[in-house]
Amino acid sequence: MKDERFIVTYRIEANSYEEAKSIAWGVQVEQTIEFPYEFVTDPYIKHTITGRLESLEAMSPDSTYANVGILPNVAIDASRYYIARISYNVETTAMEATQFLNVVFGNSSLQPHIWVVDVELCPSLLNVFKGPRFGLHGIRRLVDTPTRPMIQAVIKPMGTSNEELARMCGAYTRGGVDVIKDDHGITNQSFSQFKDRVKRCAATVREMNDAHGKHALYAANVSGDGTDVLERAYFAKEAGATALMVATGLIGVGWLHRLATDEKLGLPIINHPAYSGGFVSPGVSGVADYLQLGLFPRLFGADMAIFVSYGGRFTFTQEQCQRICSYIKQPIGLMKAACSAPGGGVTDARLPELVSLYGNDTMFLVGGDMFRRGSDLEANMAYFVSRLEELCELKK
Repeated sequence: MKDERFIVTYRIEANSYEEAKSIAWGVQVEQTIEFPYEFVTDPYIKHTITGRLESLEAMSPDSTYANVGILPNVAIDASRYYIARISYNVETTAMEATQFLNVVFGNSSLQPHIWVVDVELCPSLLNVFKGPRFGLHGIRRLVDTPTRPMIQAVIKPMGTSNEELARMCGAYTRGGVDVIKDDHGITNQSFSQFKDRVKRCAATVREMNDAHGKHALYAANVSGDGTDVLERAYFAKEAGATALMVATGLIGVGWLHRLATDEKLGLPIINHPAYSGGFVSPGVSGVADYLQLGLFPRLFGADMAIFVSYGGRFTFTQEQCQRICSYIKQPIGLMKAACSAPGGGVTDARLPELVSLYGNDTMFLVGGDMFRRGSDLEANMAYFVSRLEELCELKK
C-alpha cells in the first residue's frame, strides 16, 4: 500500500517543548490506533498507520494561528504554544467524510489545550472529496446575476403558517432576490409540515419566476434524522425546490457529502452553521472556525457556506470572517470556489462596509433588517437589490 499522507496542524498549549511533544505523541496514537504503542509488533501498524510527527515548533507571537480560539482583544503568552504538524496515512480515513474528521480530531477533541488549526490535503482525498458541484460561479449562472453581490432571504419566523411563508417567497422573488431559504429552525413541525411547506414555496417561486422573468432559487431545509435527510431531499426536488439546505453540525458531514454526490439530485447545497459554535468558539480546545465553517463544508460539497458576520449579534471579529471567507473561496487544486454567505448583522447601513470587505463574489444573507423596513417585502427586497447594484458600480 502506498504511504500517501495528509497533514493536520495542531496548536498545543504546554509548559515546555518536551511536554508539547508528549501531547503530540498522544494525538498521533489516539487519532489512529488508540492502542498502547509499546504492545504493537506489526511494523505496518507502527510505521504506516500510526500518526507521524512531521514537525514541532514553538509558536511565534505573530503566527497566523495565535488568535485561533482566543477571545477578542485577549493577549496570549505565545511561549506556551507549539505548532505540531502530524501526518496520517490516507487509508485511515476509509475515504469517508465522517472517518476523515474522526482521524483529524476524534478522541483528541476530548483533550484540553489542543486546537486544529490547519489541514493539508493529499491527492487521493481531493479525488474523493471534490467540493462543490456548482460553486460560486455556478450559482451566479443559475440566478443570472453575473457581477453584483448577491442577496439571500429567509422565510421566518418559526410558527408562521405555510401559506404566509409561501407569500413571503412570492414577494421576495418579485423583488429580485437571488436565493430564498427556509429558516434553519423550520423543519417538519406540526405548524409547518415539511411536504406542505416545500410544495407551496417551490410552486410560488416557480410561478413568480415565470411571470416576472426572475431566476430565484428556493432552498428547502432538508435537515432531519438519519435517512429522513435523503427522503426530504428527493421530495423537495420532485416538488420543485431548486436548492437544498442542511446544517451539518446537526446531521453530520457524511450526509452533506451524500447529497452533494447524488447524481439524481444534482441541486446546489447550502450549509448552515447551526450547532457548530461549540467547535469554534473560544475555549481550551476546538477546531479553527475557518476550517469548520469554511473549508470542511466546501470540501464535502456545499456550494454555499453560511457563516456569521462580525458587527452584529455574534462575537466574530472582522479578521475571523475574512479568513473564513478566504477558505471558502481560495484555490485548492481543481476544487471550485464555494459561495460565501455572511449573515447576522447584515443591514442596509453596513452594506457599503461589508461589500468593501467581502467583495462582489458574496451572497449576503439579510434577515431582520429586511423586516425592519416595513411590511412590503417585495419593495424591501427591490431596495436591497438596488443598493447592491449601486455598491457594485462604486467598487469598479
